[in-house]
Parts: sequence; structure tokens; C-alpha cells
Amino acid sequence: MKSSFTDFLVCGGVLSLIVALAWLIVGVGISPYSQAFFGDYYVIVNVLLFMLAYGIISGLVLQLMLKIKPLPCGEFSMDSPVFTYWKLLSVVFLLAQEVMIPFTSIFTKPLVWRLFGAKVGSDVALGGAVGEPFMVTIEDGAVLGFGSVVAGSVIADGKITLGNVRIGKGATLGVYALAMGGIDIGDNAKVVGGSMLIPGSKIPDGEIWRGNPARKWSVIGAAPKAGDSAG
Repeated sequence: MKSSFTDFLVCGGVLSLIVALAWLIVGVGISPYSQAFFGDYYVIVNVLLFMLAYGIISGLVLQLMLKIKPLPCGEFSMDSPVFTYWKLLSVVFLLAQEVMIPFTSIFTKPLVWRLFGAKVGSDVALGGAVGEPFMVTIEDGAVLGFGSVVAGSVIADGKITLGNVRIGKGATLGVYALAMGGIDIGDNAKVVGGSMLIPGSKIPDGEIWRGNPARKWSVIGAAPKAGDSAG
């Protein structure tokens, strides 16, 4: 992945702004109170509060950037301004995601993903990982199995493919399954564990897909036809 001096300059400027805002909130605004309340332990409290502030501000900055300049879908070269913009958004998200690890649990993961732009419904099970959450929609009752990966981008052959990903209501992405780049998994559909969906895959409601690359195998409630390959 190519990076220019301009990339470093822009990313450094945005990250410096986020750090400065987090420091102003915690170091200037909160620190006197935490020192008075927690005594000798105020440094530990301030560090945790700084990390939390950094993560929250990063999410707000990310959503503001996307509000001003949405990230387009499609295939782009690595010399494209779209690719440069995607790198900036990704750096902001990935660093903030690492900082937010102490505050990310099975219970708070939906909130953290929403902070970075994901649309997450109710009663979801999030055992996997998400890239470009601002391109991901996970609807009510969906399940992301352990080790599964959902992302809005795929880089191959010197190009990047960007596309929104939707996991429909009651749909299941099995353990270690991959759904990256313009994927639409219909309501109550299922992607069998270990399968990989190629960019642009559209799974109709209620279908079961499996394999690498994944393809239709059966329909929920119906037995597979004789001779169907498991992929």
C-alpha cells in the first residue's frame, strides 16, 4: 500500500487535533477534579479518561468527515484521491479502535461500532470483527460468528473495491466467514462457517451459502439437492 508525504501530513494533522482535544478535555478540564477525588491514583484515572475521550472524539470526527465528504463505492486505483481518503478514515478508526479496547466488551461492542458509524440493530450477536464500520449495517437479530470478518473494502491487483455491507434481519455469518466489499446478506440467510463471499455477492432472503468462493447451497428449511457441492 503506497503512502505519500501528503498522506502522513494529513493523517498526522487529524490525529494531532484529536489528541489535542482529548488532552484539553481531560488534562485541563477534568484533571483537577480527578486529582482531588482520587488522590494518588488520579494519574491512572486520567489515562483511562484520556483513552475514552480519544475514542469518542475520533468517532465524532470520523462521522463529521463522512458527513462533509461521503466515501464513494466502486473500484479505484491506489493513485485515486478516494484511496487517499479511505486511508485517512481507516487510520483514524483503527487507532481509535485499539485505544477503545479497555472499554469494548461483548456488551458494549454494539455501542462502540455505532460510535464509528455502523448501523447496528437490536438483539445482535457480534463475535466477529468489523472494518470500515461506517460502511456496515447489521440488522435486528443478526449473528456474526466468532472470527468472522465484515469489511467495506477489498484490496487486490493494485486496486481497492469499496462497497457497503448489509447483514439482514436474523441472518448468520458463520465462524471465520468473510464478507468484504459490497455484500448484501438477506433476511434469515446463512453463510456457513469458513466461507468467503466475493465482493458484490447478493444473498436472497432465506438462502444458505457456503464455500470459497461461497455460492448457493440450499434454502432454509429445504434439504440440499443431490449432487450439490459443499464448496
